[in-house]
Amino acid sequence: MVLFAELLKDYRGRSGLTQQQLADFATLSVRAIRDLESGRVRRPRRESVGLLADALRLGDPERLRLLAAAGRPADRRFSLFVPPAPPAPHGALIGRDTELRVLLDQVTVHGHRRVSVVGISGIGKTRLVLEAAQVLRAEGWRIGWYGTEHPAHDCCGAIPAARTGSDEPATRLTDDLAGAFGERDALLVIDGDDDPALGRVDVGELLRRCPGLRVVVTGLAPRYLPGECVLPLTAMAVPDDTADHDPTRLGEIASVALFLSHIRRSRPGFQLREDNARAVARLCRWLDGVPRALEYAAGWCLVHPPESLLAHAGHDSYLLSPPVGCGCQDLLRSLARSVDVVAERHRRALAEVADLPHWTVADIDHVVPDPAAALHALLVHGLVRPAGAHLPERFTALQLVRLLYVKDRSPQTAGQAR
Repeated sequence: MVLFAELLKDYRGRSGLTQQQLADFATLSVRAIRDLESGRVRRPRRESVGLLADALRLGDPERLRLLAAAGRPADRRFSLFVPPAPPAPHGALIGRDTELRVLLDQVTVHGHRRVSVVGISGIGKTRLVLEAAQVLRAEGWRIGWYGTEHPAHDCCGAIPAARTGSDEPATRLTDDLAGAFGERDALLVIDGDDDPALGRVDVGELLRRCPGLRVVVTGLAPRYLPGECVLPLTAMAVPDDTADHDPTRLGEIASVALFLSHIRRSRPGFQLREDNARAVARLCRWLDGVPRALEYAAGWCLVHPPESLLAHAGHDSYLLSPPVGCGCQDLLRSLARSVDVVAERHRRALAEVADLPHWTVADIDHVVPDPAAALHALLVHGLVRPAGAHLPERFTALQLVRLLYVKDRSPQTAGQAR
């Protein structure tokens, strides 16, 4: 059997830490480290082994070996459980630097332990949280991810099962997660407020038992739980309709940069030029800077140039579906579900102003008794947005929302079409 002292010295040597540095990171005394490595202490306390493993950033196999060498096999059941890892990102995150910094600050600087990232379908919630998880994992955080790897591509409304690895009850899953996270800095992501894991993890109990844990849930709406920090994810910046169309400056706008990155997957040589810049700018503005809408439209650029796509906009609904895939991925179907979760009185307010180019809170005060609260809810859900700096205190519905109502697809009938 490997001696604890030898194993600890080996792991410390691999990490490049001195005894003093390991003591500092593990919040132990340097004398304790010396006693452990010299063999004077052969059976350290379980808590001390956990602190050392965290400080050395050991993976589960190495942590198990250290526990076994310390004569602490009782921890083996918990340590064997490995939370599901996040999926691999598909390409770089574009145009969301500010939102990423805000999310990271909420869980690291401000210490919010329960964060909900909310917004309409296709707005990029999963991709943003995935990037945050990658950043934190690189900093030594333990990451657990429950959700679907491709939530945007669920076929015919089916919700694929979360990649949990088992159907164990909530108590067992909560215990396993608590054992895996311990007291270390950790992030648990539940991607999708309808994911089965959300009902099978006692989040409150998990937060109580794991002081370093943060939980992030993505969804269409806030859950309004105690201590919940809500981060609305809205559409990306789009070119202003009064701006010029200089290709260089246009390419720096978030929605345009994302649109171009998608086009170049199928047309690597595509360049933004003076003869197509205006069409690209108007197309990104018409699509409201919604990432999935930009992705779908860019996919159709293999068939139509941006100028032709713009001419088809508003007339051919196929442009709001991916070039490859079934009709259930139509963006209006997804958006209908985003509208469905809004309170009925707020849907009435939205229907009142959906076809107006811009409006104020006064335009809905005859529809709902609390117009300011209705406007706030619609903004949080991402269904409306400010009309622009040149129109202060004026708002506009997303173009996709406008299409939903113009086509006489109320939230109820649209929901039935799913």
